[in-house]
Amino acid sequence: MSLPTGRARSGAAEEDERPRRSDARQRRSALLTAVGELIAERGTEFPLAEAAERAGISTATAYRNFSDTGSAVDAYFADLMGDLLDAFDGLPVGDDPISDIRVLCHEWVAQATRWGAAAVHMRSPRGLLARRNVEDPFIGGLYDRLARLVETAMTRGRLPQQDVRFAVLMWVTIFDERVVIDLTGTLGWSEKTAADHLTEALLRTFGVPPAVIPRAIFS
Repeated sequence: MSLPTGRARSGAAEEDERPRRSDARQRRSALLTAVGELIAERGTEFPLAEAAERAGISTATAYRNFSDTGSAVDAYFADLMGDLLDAFDGLPVGDDPISDIRVLCHEWVAQATRWGAAAVHMRSPRGLLARRNVEDPFIGGLYDRLARLVETAMTRGRLPQQDVRFAVLMWVTIFDERVVIDLTGTLGWSEKTAADHLTEALLRTFGVPPAVIPRAIFS
């Protein structure tokens, strides 16, 4: 019987490795989901072993992924912010920049409803513009995407001319995840109702005449 060639052995090894890589990604994802749940419940002070237990994986596996709780929290936040920007990038671009702003606002509320309770525990003491000035990669990416929409709307005459920096700062302030959680959690508004009201508040800040929006349903 002839032995398999090196290439054949290499191909077989790659085939064997794919399920292991997939399993590793699933374990990491489960661990970060548990990390997010624990942050939402009581902040960032918890042992990594507790996150591992909640995720249904061994403590050793957790420590193969992250050196400590802090690094797991950082990874959770990085994934969360990356997913938000990816979601924004995946939105359709229409002919009306105001409609595009509305679509992005609704997506923002949908995202914040899922992770807002955890994100409130990971806030920086610096403001948006200060963080942008020190080249925070997430803030830079968020600012660029929002500023592009504001500038397009101004160029097309759909928004009055204004300081783009202030406009973006107001956008981020109005869509603070704490506000979203207050509206959907404390007041019991639906995701759509919260998004509608926050979007209209934003557009009025931008100088757009108010639109007729339905009354909030409080039950």
